[in-house]
Amino acid sequence: MRRRFGSWARPMAGLLALTLALAIAGPASAAEPASKIARPQTLTASARASVAALPMSAAQAQAKATPAPATTSGSKGFFSTGAGKAAIVLMAAGTGFMVYSAFHDNNPVHSQFR
Repeated sequence: MRRRFGSWARPMAGLLALTLALAIAGPASAAEPASKIARPQTLTASARASVAALPMSAAQAQAKATPAPATTSGSKGFFSTGAGKAAIVLMAAGTGFMVYSAFHDNNPVHSQFR
């Protein structure tokens, strides 16, 4: 029995073309003119002014008065942690299995239909 792909391939191609057209045309049509977009400098300045105008709580004032402790520059990387080491082991095992499967999966197909 021969399967025909024409029953669903054309609608899927049309849907893909429509999605691509909307993805390309959507942001271009939704863009505002340059005169309506706020400049980042103005927005940053207004945000800083509004934050400075907010009342400061006692905890925030105390935190601002005390200096922050010095941080160490030698922080542990991800692969130095237990989860990182487990990730490395799993990646190595997966790669090893892939290589083994690639070289040992050459058995001929014994099927009635081939």
